[in-house]
Amino acid sequence: MQLQHVKHWLAAGAMAVTLVAGSAALSQRAAHKFEPYYEHMLPISQAFGIEMLDARLRVVEAYTTPINADLKQQLANMATKDLGRFYGTLQQKNAALATELKTAVDAVTKAVNDGQPASALAARARPLVANAYTVVIDPALRNNLQFKTALTASLLVAEDGVSEGFEEAVKYNNRQQYPAGWGAWERVEVLWKELTAATTPALASEGTLLMDNMRPFYKTKHLPPDPFPMEDQEELEALSHGMATVLENLADSSLYVGRDMIRLAQTLSEVLTPACADYAAGRDAIATERVYAVLEHFVSEASGLSGAVSIMAPDAETRARSLFPRLVTTRYQPLTGAVNTTISAADACRGLVTVMGEAKKAVGG
Repeated sequence: MQLQHVKHWLAAGAMAVTLVAGSAALSQRAAHKFEPYYEHMLPISQAFGIEMLDARLRVVEAYTTPINADLKQQLANMATKDLGRFYGTLQQKNAALATELKTAVDAVTKAVNDGQPASALAARARPLVANAYTVVIDPALRNNLQFKTALTASLLVAEDGVSEGFEEAVKYNNRQQYPAGWGAWERVEVLWKELTAATTPALASEGTLLMDNMRPFYKTKHLPPDPFPMEDQEELEALSHGMATVLENLADSSLYVGRDMIRLAQTLSEVLTPACADYAAGRDAIATERVYAVLEHFVSEASGLSGAVSIMAPDAETRARSLFPRLVTTRYQPLTGAVNTTISAADACRGLVTVMGEAKKAVGG
């Protein structure tokens, strides 16, 4: 098992993860046959949004007492970045279901914000989320082994996922990040049970051991532990990345896009470019889906791209921090000053395409 190696990476920081992985880019790409994030970047992002929407609805279901202000802020993401990852496509494919789902999510969010009981509303919204899943993501793709492992990896290490939810609760003294991580963890448990049937006994045993070691971090389910085990932050992150390595081997897939940052920057530019035309034509919802997909891989610890750009092209990173929040809901905010709210969505998108071009040059492309 590679857990100690992963811990060494994490101790050196996210940039070290990228540099170590990047030094073996060619051998790693040769070692893994599939690259699901490159092959299905937008659908994986859409599926992640659906998963996180369902996760937060399960959190609302679990709370029968009034929800505090911090958790209200966390749950507000249902109507913004969760729904925003897939709503445009759902509108195109089934407008009636899109309207019904948005109405249901808005009702849950309003009840939460007003301090009213929301469990029943959340329970009624979840079947609509399940229906949306079937409409937005082709069932054959959803059951594809490489797609499923990539989605599981995202639930483990992406923003609001298993390790990030726990880490954010520690770093920012915001215990209400914990319930989002708990919701993601419940889905990882389900997906891992499905994946064990498709792998060797050795990999199943390795992954199950990692899962057994992660499970105690969410032993209190949706309720943040008190006192909070702050010293465990890096351990859970190491375990999550160790699990991502198991998933790579299980599906013969490369799940760390930062192994080739030149290619990543080029791909992000290509994924983003159609969104600019959609914004210019007033198709904001469909465009926003692409921005969320690009943002995830630009700032992800599994890519390290934004970190590299912050060092090698700081002006580009400053512009990215100003432009992304103009288009989507994100914690990736300006370090100083304010978000550029005067620029049009189409121009903000074009500005981000330029940033991706500069990012490519910064990392050697």
